[in-house]
Amino acid sequence: MDNNRLAALVLILTAFLGCAGLAEARDSSLCAQKDPTGLAAGAKPEPCPEAKGEPATASAAQPVLRHDAAATTPVIAGPITHARHFVYRLLRPEAPSTETIVLLHGSGGDEASLFKLALRVAPDATLLGVRGRIVQKGIKRWYARITPTEFDQADIRKEAKAFVDFLKSRMAAEKLDLEHTVFIGYSNGANLIAAVSLLYPGLIERAVLLRAMPVLTKAPETDLRRVRFLTVSGEKDRIYAPFAPVLEALLRNRGATVDARQVAAGHLLGDEDVKVVSDWLSAADMMAGDTKQ
Repeated sequence: MDNNRLAALVLILTAFLGCAGLAEARDSSLCAQKDPTGLAAGAKPEPCPEAKGEPATASAAQPVLRHDAAATTPVIAGPITHARHFVYRLLRPEAPSTETIVLLHGSGGDEASLFKLALRVAPDATLLGVRGRIVQKGIKRWYARITPTEFDQADIRKEAKAFVDFLKSRMAAEKLDLEHTVFIGYSNGANLIAAVSLLYPGLIERAVLLRAMPVLTKAPETDLRRVRFLTVSGEKDRIYAPFAPVLEALLRNRGATVDARQVAAGHLLGDEDVKVVSDWLSAADMMAGDTKQ
């Protein structure tokens, strides 16, 4: 009788865990499915680009509204590798708008991790998802980390320059306009966007920084008066939320327009983030239209 009960309990737990993993299993790479998101009517992924020394397909089962897998790890140590090239995915609708969204994942994510979020906030935009070149203790990142809030300064600058060079080349090759581009980054990726804005002024004009913090110990005195930022912190994000006001003040002190929001969440992204970003993009588009008139 006890054995029967134990077997029944195992079956129940197995079924529960299978259901819990279903959301991740549905979100596999663009190379694996014709429409991995199920959200982009008419959107077609372009052929998966080969990058020398890198696999042609993204890793499977990467959730889009995801937790930064390494955010709460006390210390990341161990081997660090730098890929030679950036891996990316381009998703271009059949009838695209003039807008492009460049997507930078969080720690442990990849080039496809933010596609679902982007498709919900801007379904007609062309999407360019890029993967960071760093792998640190098996975790994909944008630059080397010492602790959750301390970072390798030389590596940040090295990877920022490499990303800028890649971006300019890729945007030109795809005939995409940087003046009609929004950057959306999550956690580690958002931090790189902020760093690039400070190190290479004039490149980024609109950016969404989700769960971000300042990572440059000596930020240059850059003129950011033409740049608009949306920052979204999580009220329950114990590690990064306390740094959000510091980043916002840093960007404002350089002249940027910063719309700072906080959602009732932790480091995990969710539906409230989608709404905040969608509303901000719509308002930004309206303001851009008024300016042109």
